[in-house]
Amino acid sequence: MPKPSTTTRYTAVLLFMLLAPVVRAQSKSPESVSQTDRTGIEQLLSQYNQALQTCSSKQYADLFTSEGTFTSDDFRGASHRRLYGKSATLVGHDKLVELVETEEFCLNPEQRAARAAARPRAMSFTGLTLEPSADGIHGVLPLGNGGRYEDVYIKTTTGWKFKSRNVVMPPQTVQSK
Repeated sequence: MPKPSTTTRYTAVLLFMLLAPVVRAQSKSPESVSQTDRTGIEQLLSQYNQALQTCSSKQYADLFTSEGTFTSDDFRGASHRRLYGKSATLVGHDKLVELVETEEFCLNPEQRAARAAARPRAMSFTGLTLEPSADGIHGVLPLGNGGRYEDVYIKTTTGWKFKSRNVVMPPQTVQSK
């Protein structure tokens, strides 16, 4: 059998150096999400629910990474439609604060006060699926009637945060007259 040329050996070494980190990263990738991480993500989702229900815009925005995104395929409130159109992706802290502050119920002083005084509704995690990936943990949480949240969560030094949240709105039902 002929000896490999120097070029062939260098090529093999170079390929090994390039591919070794990829192989190591794939072998370290967890097959499932730990119970500790799942609990942390459920706490993040509960905090999200509470911040939104109480119109706590800064707390809401702090649940996202500094360049976190919120995307909706169908804004339904009049103020959001005026600001963003039918659909949009909002990026960064200031836009996320604005999103909450322009929620219809947050703009109405009576509704806002009633929500602040009421006990926040508990959030259901029924149907929440979590899958590890290279860019964080991907999650899908059904909203009912065909809608869902599609999220990417990142673990930070201060806990879990949203890298992105995409809300896919359920189909609107046509009301008969």
